[in-house]
Amino acid sequence: MEIKGIREHLNSKKSQLGGLQGIILTLVIVGILIGAAFFILEEFRDQAEDIADDGENATSYQGINDTINAMTTIPDLLGLIILIAVIGIILAVVFNVIPGARVSGA
Repeated sequence: MEIKGIREHLNSKKSQLGGLQGIILTLVIVGILIGAAFFILEEFRDQAEDIADDGENATSYQGINDTINAMTTIPDLLGLIILIAVIGIILAVVFNVIPGARVSGA
């Protein structure tokens, strides 16, 4: 009877850490999409620069530059998102390991 309870307890811990794989996969996909977006915007900027040299459509060139400048902060935040996810998983494990850590009936 005791062994069955221990196995259930260990399986619940594995399921908590199993969410880490989904978080990592999501962050990798977001990183790839951001890289592709920067590549596409660079191509648009090169083409808009050629058009803007004629004096026409200078606003499109400026708009693409503004978009690239705004998106440069996103890769810096990926590290913070990873840190928050890891801290959340650690807290979930700690609250389940320590029996009195949960506040009930507050």
